[in-house]
Amino acid sequence: MHAPKSSQVRLVCAAATVAALFGAAAPTAALAQPYGEIGRVCESVVGLQPNEKHYAACVESLTQSAQGLRQGESLAIARRGCLAQGYRPNTSGLAECELASGPAAASGGPAYPSQNPGGSRSYFVVSRETAFQRDQLACARLGFDPSQPPFGDCAADLRGALARASDPAM
Repeated sequence: MHAPKSSQVRLVCAAATVAALFGAAAPTAALAQPYGEIGRVCESVVGLQPNEKHYAACVESLTQSAQGLRQGESLAIARRGCLAQGYRPNTSGLAECELASGPAAASGGPAYPSQNPGGSRSYFVVSRETAFQRDQLACARLGFDPSQPPFGDCAADLRGALARASDPAM
């Protein structure tokens, strides 16, 4: 089943955001697929194909979550730098230093070679438990820390986006 026009538009917008976040080339056609990190996660971890409306929902949800993660990381890096300069917590000086620091890139690490729950089977044929494990793994692959609340938010948002994509009224 092909994605409806509105899903295609959202997919292209999400692809542009993915390109901005992860340095991939921007899509050049209306049906271009985001081949960046988020698109690969939706395909290889969640088990969706680029021509499905669920894929568009996955890319959109994870893109929004990743934006929040990157903003939070950037602020945390700025905060550490400002504290190292001697600014004190809960002061206007620290707050202004953090804002003036601008976006900072988080350092990456090696990828963990985890197995995909349910193997390579499609999202549509795995159990709910396996689908939930995949949602969590997708968020972990983007760098969310499972011990922090944004990880749960990412997985819940992805789960909700995929459920809404299953609604025939969409």
